[in-house]
Amino acid sequence: MSDRYARQLLIENWDQTRIKESTVTVVGLGALGTVVATSLAMAGVGKLILIDFDTVEVSNLNRQLFYREGDVGKPKVNVAAKALKAINPTVEIEEIKNAIEKVPHDLLTRSNVIVEGLDTFKVRRWLNAFTVNAKIPLISGGMYGFLGNIQVVIPYQTPCLECQSLIPEHELQKACTPFGEVRKEIREIVEERKYIPSVSSVSLVIGGLMAQETLKIINGIPTMNNFLFWDGESGQFTSVPLERRKTCFVCSDTYHLDIIPIYSSKDQKFSEFIEQLRYSFNLGFEMKILHGTQHMAITDVLLGTEFQNGEIIRVIDPSIPTPLKFKIYLDE
Repeated sequence: MSDRYARQLLIENWDQTRIKESTVTVVGLGALGTVVATSLAMAGVGKLILIDFDTVEVSNLNRQLFYREGDVGKPKVNVAAKALKAINPTVEIEEIKNAIEKVPHDLLTRSNVIVEGLDTFKVRRWLNAFTVNAKIPLISGGMYGFLGNIQVVIPYQTPCLECQSLIPEHELQKACTPFGEVRKEIREIVEERKYIPSVSSVSLVIGGLMAQETLKIINGIPTMNNFLFWDGESGQFTSVPLERRKTCFVCSDTYHLDIIPIYSSKDQKFSEFIEQLRYSFNLGFEMKILHGTQHMAITDVLLGTEFQNGEIIRVIDPSIPTPLKFKIYLDE
C-alpha cells in the first residue's frame, strides 16, 4: 500500500486508513461522475457504490472516461465497474442500475460521502433532501459548455442546495406567475433541449475538484463552504458566499414554506376554495395532499373533503424524500 499511495501519504493530515475504510456513492456516471470515480479509485477509497440507470451512447464518448465505441448500448454501471477494477483492483465496487430515488435508503446511508453529477435538477433536489435528512455530506457539481460549478453540503452546518438563490429560474418558476407566458416559453425551450453542451476539459476540472472535496471530507480536512463557479473561457474561479436560509424547508428548524394566503367568504363554494388551495401549492411545487389516510393529487382533490381548523396536512412532493407538514388555519 505504501508504494502505490506514497505520494499522497506526503500530504499533511492525510490518513490512508480512513480512505481505505470509507464508502463513497457516486450518483450519475456521466462526464463528472466518471472523473470523480476514477480519482477516488486511484486514491484507494475502500468501496465505491455506482448508481446510474442509463446505457452508453455514442455522444458520451467525447467526455466520459470509461466508455468506448464497443460499449454503446451497455449499462454504464457495468462498464464503469470493470474500468475501475482495472485502475485499482483493491477497490470494492457495487453496481446499481437504477434511478437514485428507487435505491434502498439503507444502502445509501452506509456512505461516508455521496457525490452527484446529475443533469436533472428535480432528482438533484431529491438527493439534497435525502442527504440532509440522513446527515450524509453531499458534493454537488454541474457543467454547461465552458462553465462549471461545485457546492459542498455538510448537513445542518453549511447551506444545502435549497438554501442558495442560484437555482435555475426555469426550475422554480411556474407559468402562472405574472410573466407566465414568457417563462412558459423558456421552460418549453429547456425541456426540448435534451442535451447540454459539454466538453471533457471542463469535466476534468470540475470532476477533479469534486473528488478533492470528497477526499478532504474523509480525511477530516475542512472543505470549501461557498458556491464555486468556474468560467473556462476566462479561466477565472468565482467563490460566491452562501448562508443557510432560516426558512429552508429542507435544513432549517422551522420547516417553513411560504404559501400565498387563501382568502374565502362565507358565500364561497367549497369547490372554489379547493381550487385556490390547488393554485397556491402549484405556485411552488407539483404536489399531492395526504388528508387522513388518503393521498389526493393536488390536481384532482376530492371536493367533498372538509378541513378542520388547526388540522395538519402532509404534502407529498416528488422532489423530496419526506412529506412536508402544513397546518390549516381557518379565519372565521
